[in-house]
Amino acid sequence: MRKSAITIALFLAFLGPQLFGQDFTGLATYKTAMKMNIAMDSTEMSADQQSLMQQRLMKALQKEYELSFNAYESNWKEVGKLDKETASDGIQIVMVGAGGGEDGLLYKNTKEANFIETTDAFGKLFLVSGAMEKPEWKITDESKQIGQYTCYKATSEREVTETRMTEMNGEKVETEEKRMQTTTVWYTPDIPVAHGPDTYWGLPGLILEASNGNRVIICNKVVLNPKNKAVITIPSKGKKVTAEAYEEIMREQSQKMRKMYGGGKRKGQSGNSISISIDN
Repeated sequence: MRKSAITIALFLAFLGPQLFGQDFTGLATYKTAMKMNIAMDSTEMSADQQSLMQQRLMKALQKEYELSFNAYESNWKEVGKLDKETASDGIQIVMVGAGGGEDGLLYKNTKEANFIETTDAFGKLFLVSGAMEKPEWKITDESKQIGQYTCYKATSEREVTETRMTEMNGEKVETEEKRMQTTTVWYTPDIPVAHGPDTYWGLPGLILEASNGNRVIICNKVVLNPKNKAVITIPSKGKKVTAEAYEEIMREQSQKMRKMYGGGKRKGQSGNSISISIDN
């Protein structure tokens, strides 16, 4: 009976947005959090200072986003920013390559499998476009409730590159390490669209939760056919670049920033300036 119920749910989901009609729209709100461990020089910072730094960093990485969508198109945009905290001890956090500034807007079209994104990176606005590669999702029969929706678990894997800064003989050395990253999502066939938060998509139902081991995205509100109909916007501001060109620009700028900050501490400073590179 359980497998039959899943089969029916997936069958209905694959029928897609046709079930809701051409004028169907929706709005989902998500919150994100980043898991991160930071190793700091114990001669520069006490255990209490390190703990405080961890807490401040985690708070800085907590964000809220909105996903507005219709049958085949969606917009993903940050809707609120936490106030910047002024540290009494003068500690400053410099986010390298975080991207997605105030002008950040991601447009996805699941029917055409392409995206357009406007993003503020290193003080410059870019208009990035390209094709969306559908993840090779492994759909399972594992389920759980998220709010009023029954959700099913799906996973995918991809190779990622991690950059590490280490010190050898007084010199900062940058190394790269490749590893497989597993992404776990929970989607609901009750909302039969192939949308999801951020860059996630391609399942027979709206993705309500996603985690890649470092970053967690959780939906806390869904409104279908809101009174004020969701309007999907195609970004148009910024310097036009391809996704490949943008990745190369970001890689070069991140390397420059890491060299500038010495992988975490500027030469001649007391060690109270920390530079962190984040891969979302």
